[in-house]
Amino acid sequence: MSQVIQFVAVTTPQQIDAVAGLAREIWYEYYVALIGRAQVDYMVDRFQSSEAVAGQLREAYEYFLIQRDGQDIGYCAVQPRPDGSLFLSKLYLLRDARGGGTRGVCMEFIEQLARRRGLNLLWLTVNKGNPAVNAYERLGFRIAADVVMDIGGGFVMDDYRMEKPLL
Repeated sequence: MSQVIQFVAVTTPQQIDAVAGLAREIWYEYYVALIGRAQVDYMVDRFQSSEAVAGQLREAYEYFLIQRDGQDIGYCAVQPRPDGSLFLSKLYLLRDARGGGTRGVCMEFIEQLARRRGLNLLWLTVNKGNPAVNAYERLGFRIAADVVMDIGGGFVMDDYRMEKPLL
């Protein structure tokens, strides 16, 4: 039995709140073990709250709710850049939605979005200790750089920049 994955553009306050709720659930479930509760508290409040998402939408970020059979299972956010690239800012799935090829379906949607716009590179940043690094490599991404970024609050993000050329 196939399950239908849909991507719904986030435009309403209710959808923004849905993204923030998913962010809270996913981040506390997944990232506390990776970066610690204090940094998760800070990042969820600063970057994933309803107010933060609304602000990013005003800065040319595009958010999409990811739905399976009509239920929200995650979200993603992208931002086209002037250099002809698409920055994949966020791709987060609920625990039960991970595996089974869902991330691949999401990446195909994002790649098609970039290609339709004539963009030639897809890139993202991912924590160096995140097992998703391997998943992104399997999807054709390669590590392009080490990125250490001060995000305020006494915290830094210690990431890889990963890139995938879109031919």
